Amino acid sequence: MLLLALAGCSSSAAHRSGATGSGASPSTSVAKSPSVQVGTSGPVSYLTPVQLTVTNGSITSVQVSTTPDAVQLDGSVSADGLSWVSGRPPKPATSYRAVVSVKDGAGTVTSQTVVFTAAQVPDDKRLAFSVTPDDGQRVGIGQPVAIRFQTPVTKRADLERVMQVQATAPNGQAVTGSWHWVNSQEVHWRPEEFWTPGTTVRLEMKIAGVQASTNRFGRKDYVETFTVGESHVTKVDATQHRVLVYRDGKLVDNWPSGTGRPGLETYSGTYIVLGKAPMVEMDSCSARITCDKKDPDYYDEKEYWATRITASGTFLHAAGWDGQLGRANVSHGCVHLSDANAKEFYDHAVIGDVVTVVNSGRGPQERIATQDPGLIDWNLSWSAWTAGSALK
Repeated sequence: MLLLALAGCSSSAAHRSGATGSGASPSTSVAKSPSVQVGTSGPVSYLTPVQLTVTNGSITSVQVSTTPDAVQLDGSVSADGLSWVSGRPPKPATSYRAVVSVKDGAGTVTSQTVVFTAAQVPDDKRLAFSVTPDDGQRVGIGQPVAIRFQTPVTKRADLERVMQVQATAPNGQAVTGSWHWVNSQEVHWRPEEFWTPGTTVRLEMKIAGVQASTNRFGRKDYVETFTVGESHVTKVDATQHRVLVYRDGKLVDNWPSGTGRPGLETYSGTYIVLGKAPMVEMDSCSARITCDKKDPDYYDEKEYWATRITASGTFLHAAGWDGQLGRANVSHGCVHLSDANAKEFYDHAVIGDVVTVVNSGRGPQERIATQDPGLIDWNLSWSAWTAGSALK
């Protein structure tokens, strides 16, 4: 009876310890490997920074860059090593490759690669705009950088911070200047003085993902360059009835002319050439003079070799029919030239060329108040111009 009891106790202890007749050791669990994930399963938002997280380990370093051009997206790892957050939101419609170093529970460091793409800006939220001058264009010494947005901009300072103009004169010296908001949909950049011929100008708008207003965001960055050609400065003297043309500082032409008659005087001030056309149909109704065909000031005519200097309708154009050239001012505000001289001027004119009108008896304030392109850029003092920046 005693032997049986001892045998029974021995058999029970062996069973509880997990021992087997073959002498095998107890089973052990396998540690899980670290896994890195992006915060969302689909495209990430272009409005907020990107977050990467890790399970079953910790993050030691992260390198994120666009594909395929390898532009870096910097960020920081959290103190506990469980996440990484970018310092800024990703650019819309851009793919990124993240190389993440992770450490498991045993201290082993391995590398994992995660690829993600930022969402596109929908068409109904896109910030649409146009830029003057065009990329690669050669312009006159008075040409500003003009950006016109299709919708009002309410976050002007945020937008201005990411729009940079870099200009280098032929002697290698950097040119400084300032943005000026003409209105909520238009902003211009110009230097304090006219450009030096030969200057190279680069506009870089890093607007991708930048919020311009409640429902408008930059879709992608924009870059362009243009160059400044030779100096074309034309002086129109309304009292002397002459047009003096200077190229690179040298007087090359002195022509008889006529400007606006009393009551419709051509505005004195500094203009820039906005464009030109071999023929323009001009009418008093579009010029807001009169739409009444019985009014003596009514006109509807085709004018040739027309070089535009305001958006509101001021031109230098051919007026061979004007028998008062060089003697009197009889126009409705335009500058009259002979047919041959108008064509000569037209042939050499480029956007941004400077035209100054003096002695007309009518200043540019009215057109400045209406923000008329052609007169707004060079008829403000430098202090007034820089005060128009959203960053001042």
